[in-house]
Amino acid sequence: MLRWFEDNSKNSKNSASGRGNQAYLLATAPIYDDWVRNNYELQVWQTYLKMGTEQKHWAKEVVQRTKKRDEATNSRFINKKINQIMANIAQASATISDLQIELSTYWMQNSAEITIQKQAHTTAELTTNLILERTGLGSTLAKNTVPASTTATTAGSTTAKSAHRDPVDRLEKHILDYIHHCTQHVKKVAETRVQLAKAQMAEFKALEDFEQIATPSQWNIHVLLKPKMKAWSTKNKNYRTVLKRIEYDLPPKFISNIEFKFKIDESILSPDESQALYNQMSKMTKDFRTQAMGLYMQSLGREHELLTNEIKRIIDGFPNENDDGFDAEAGCAAFKQYHELREKRFNLETDQSIYFLDAQRVEDEDSNQEPIFTPTLIRSL
Repeated sequence: MLRWFEDNSKNSKNSASGRGNQAYLLATAPIYDDWVRNNYELQVWQTYLKMGTEQKHWAKEVVQRTKKRDEATNSRFINKKINQIMANIAQASATISDLQIELSTYWMQNSAEITIQKQAHTTAELTTNLILERTGLGSTLAKNTVPASTTATTAGSTTAKSAHRDPVDRLEKHILDYIHHCTQHVKKVAETRVQLAKAQMAEFKALEDFEQIATPSQWNIHVLLKPKMKAWSTKNKNYRTVLKRIEYDLPPKFISNIEFKFKIDESILSPDESQALYNQMSKMTKDFRTQAMGLYMQSLGREHELLTNEIKRIIDGFPNENDDGFDAEAGCAAFKQYHELREKRFNLETDQSIYFLDAQRVEDEDSNQEPIFTPTLIRSL
């Protein structure tokens, strides 16, 4: 974390350079993190409540928790959830405010000490000049001496409150920038949950419309296609997950756990020769993992492609000719709209399922950073 502050403060004053600032940063960063995450969570549940009470559709996440679609039960559950989150946000805000006051006090004390030191230094200069004047040795120096402490002290006293507040405001801005940088995946997850709930509502409404006007043959094809779409969702999820793993260089455990390595008798072989053999083992392991991921992606991609083509053929051949007094054209149009919304919902569910890789990537980046040790504080905050 301190490394991030150092890297992002190269063109300006490093806000985490002081001991007090570093202690404040390390103490408040986890609290700011909880505060940001809880705010994202609050927005999600507020959206769920609005959808349920105004649009009469309860998100699947809510129904899975309450096991009901009753408005009173779901509203009570969501309101309880919102109150818990708001209490956590209020507690975090209060803790941050207390720490800000302590940091401001720390900088006020530092400023007071610096002012006293300046005043003592100026007093010593004035005393020296007075002695020189009385002895007649410093008449020339006396003409060039200006007691600057008067204006400095006055200015310092009038601007002390604003001066010690600046580090707090600057730190808060940088901490929030850091937290938002590290929680981008959390924001995406929250946005996807809201989008998914809205997609579920739109899909459900489209299915109801299709059910009202579908011909018997159209409905039979819909029933036949339903398990295929469920299988497609799984294949699509697996394929997109492996693509994201390749992008982030995060192979699954059944590949990353494979390592080609054997013991070498270093008492017989020279150090250079032993190291060369170990390097070859490492290269063979890396090459195998790369080839294994490529083959894994190829197999999943082929499964996804074949099933996608099969579903496309069924959709293209969907009945659209009127028969037995049914308006098949309207039913065909309604089904295709429903199918598009269903596919959109599947893709959002896939997005939601692979965000754990973004979190894992952030954790790996943090663990690979060079550690920075914070100096021991002389004054406790």
